[in-house]
Amino acid sequence: MKYIDVYPTPALAPELPENGVAVAIDALRATTTITTALANGADAVTPFETVEETIRAKETAIRNERENAARIILGGERGGLPIAGFDLGNSPRAYDRATVEAKTVYFTTTNGTKAILACRGRVLLASYLNANAVVARILESRAERVSIVCAGTNGDYTEEDLLLAGLLTERLTLADREYALNVQAEVTREQFRHDRATALVERLRASRGGQNLKRIGLARDIADAARLDSLDVVPECRRIADFPYVEIKLYDAVASSGRES
Repeated sequence: MKYIDVYPTPALAPELPENGVAVAIDALRATTTITTALANGADAVTPFETVEETIRAKETAIRNERENAARIILGGERGGLPIAGFDLGNSPRAYDRATVEAKTVYFTTTNGTKAILACRGRVLLASYLNANAVVARILESRAERVSIVCAGTNGDYTEEDLLLAGLLTERLTLADREYALNVQAEVTREQFRHDRATALVERLRASRGGQNLKRIGLARDIADAARLDSLDVVPECRRIADFPYVEIKLYDAVASSGRES
């Protein structure tokens, strides 16, 4: 038997199995932004929970003269807005090729990076942009347990994350009918089916996250996040030997079977 478990917030997720696949979601906007950065040639994205940790990590890299220290840029947000002193905020279009190619992004957001760091096992990042690619990678993995962890907002669930969880669950179960679902996976799948006639961008605009972005003048990020299946890349989060943090990079499916721990 195989299982799909959806968790509306990281706090609701139990300790995840090390031998399963975890999928982190912060559709508006962290996992969308990270996916965009890596698709545009960033070498890696390193997630941090706090602003202070992010700044301190770059200072340490510079002090230790790490090989890539000069190529580290800082990105992220608090309250949806760019962080003072950082190079970039959390808008996907800011992470274009001219800005991020061959760079390492040290990245922190209010909710998304916390969700990523809460995941265990093989950790993939999903957005609407790469939904189909993520489903294909999960199916290739033949994992017996798939845990979909939504970032939410300040401890509460958000519709835009649960909608993506429902989309992933729908596609996985259509491809493989052996999956058993937890209650939340059933609910998100049915909600996705119920509202599928409404354009995705309109559903995102009406969501809590969409309303927040419109309130702070970043409504264009909603349309950028709604480009369903526009990228064929799968960011994967790994702990690298001799590196004190985790890194998010692009790995092909074959290389992913021999991950570093």
